[in-house]
Amino acid sequence: MKKIVLLAALIFSLTTMYGQELRLGFQGSPVVSWMGTNDNSITGNGSNVGFKLGLITEYYFQDNYAVTSGLSLVFNQGGTLNYTTGGNFFPNSELSDSTYFDLPNNVDINYKLQVLEVPLGIKLKTNEMGYFRYYGEIPFLIHIKTQGRAAFEDTTKENVSPDVGLLNVSWGVGGGVEYSISGNTALTAGVYFHNGLLDMTTNKATQNTGQAEDAKSVINSLTFRFGILF
Repeated sequence: MKKIVLLAALIFSLTTMYGQELRLGFQGSPVVSWMGTNDNSITGNGSNVGFKLGLITEYYFQDNYAVTSGLSLVFNQGGTLNYTTGGNFFPNSELSDSTYFDLPNNVDINYKLQVLEVPLGIKLKTNEMGYFRYYGEIPFLIHIKTQGRAAFEDTTKENVSPDVGLLNVSWGVGGGVEYSISGNTALTAGVYFHNGLLDMTTNKATQNTGQAEDAKSVINSLTFRFGILF
């Protein structure tokens, strides 16, 4: 977290000293996400296909160097985890059936989250070659949970928000292309990978052996960005 604060301070100082141009845009991007843990008994067992919709901002402090940010809503983020040992994984949630507080061994739980995403990164791009510019970007993402649901056993829409972390932070890398339409208006397409850093479960769960379930569960994602910049 300290590194993220230092990066934000550096970005702010650069934009204050050298700011030249602000570009705005919009994106509508498919997202494939999956989950993993640091516990060998809890393993990833499936991915979610979601969608990201939101605003793109680029603040250029030099001709081909920009600070990037924006605001997006991401739907159906998460993935499926397989729990070798069953138990009560949602003690703080109001589930539709009391039997769900004692899930069996080898149960698959599909987490389905809706989050508000705030990115912060650095973008480098080439000079225009014909109508094209190519770019690379190193972004950090801050995710604020707005909805948390899970599917397991014979249910598909249990509200488990109290047992899912409110915040997530991830770092990533991406790249793509811009195609100039007219003036500063350009179509953009790219691919981004993000690796989650924070535990997305509250670690208040209990296995049916009586032991606490305290694994660190993170979300990783692959975004296929499609957008327009002005």
